[in-house]
Amino acid sequence: MSGSTRDLIILVDDSISEHDRSGLELAGWQVRTIQRIRNPKAERDSYNEWNYSKFRLWQLTDYDKIIFIDSDLLILRNIDFLFRMPEISAIGNDGPLFNSGVMVIEPSNCTFQLLIDHVNEIESYNGGDQGYLNEIFTWWHRIPKHMNFLKHFWIGDDDVVRRKKTQLFGADPPVLYVIHYLGSKPWMCFRDYDCNWNVDILQEFASDAAHRRWWKVYDEMPERLKQHCGLKTLQKAQLEWDRREAEKGNYRDGHW
Repeated sequence: MSGSTRDLIILVDDSISEHDRSGLELAGWQVRTIQRIRNPKAERDSYNEWNYSKFRLWQLTDYDKIIFIDSDLLILRNIDFLFRMPEISAIGNDGPLFNSGVMVIEPSNCTFQLLIDHVNEIESYNGGDQGYLNEIFTWWHRIPKHMNFLKHFWIGDDDVVRRKKTQLFGADPPVLYVIHYLGSKPWMCFRDYDCNWNVDILQEFASDAAHRRWWKVYDEMPERLKQHCGLKTLQKAQLEWDRREAEKGNYRDGHW
């Protein structure tokens, strides 16, 4: 966590194995088990079925303030100074909306109850917690995008913008504070390149520079932690299948 002096708390549910919990504890996290909260408007077994569990953050009332970081983020520089910001502080996502990947939160049982009371009536614009929270917290405080820099090349990005983003992902020492890995994650890919290149609808999230950045951090991890980062057999098979499909499709990036 780039030298943070604060408590590191991670919320997990019963689906997280003891093996994985032990890895989190080895990395310095205090593991707290929560009961999941179902999104009543989500499809069964969909990616967003349980993402309203994030509302449990507001039950951490043994703290006056917390900085939430999503599980697909890489912290490159210390962000403890965000504790001086009020609730809700976040980066802008699109227009007046904020991204819920990094948020300054002030835990409160009253706020938690407010969030729970309206799950059946509020329509989330993206079907997940981000859309829901934007409906509740219509007044929020903007922080710079470097605090939660999205790994995403938008359709309108020209070559200059793309080069700038690539430079930021690879800068050493880091310029960005946080990289937010959208799409398939580097720990879900083989090491050689970003596997988002192999799936046409995911190529907007592909960046070999950001991919290499994560693997650089991995290489610096203690050996006892690396055993918790391995791919499972089924994941490897899916990656090989995607690579073959990319070769058949003769994708212009040529990574395959």
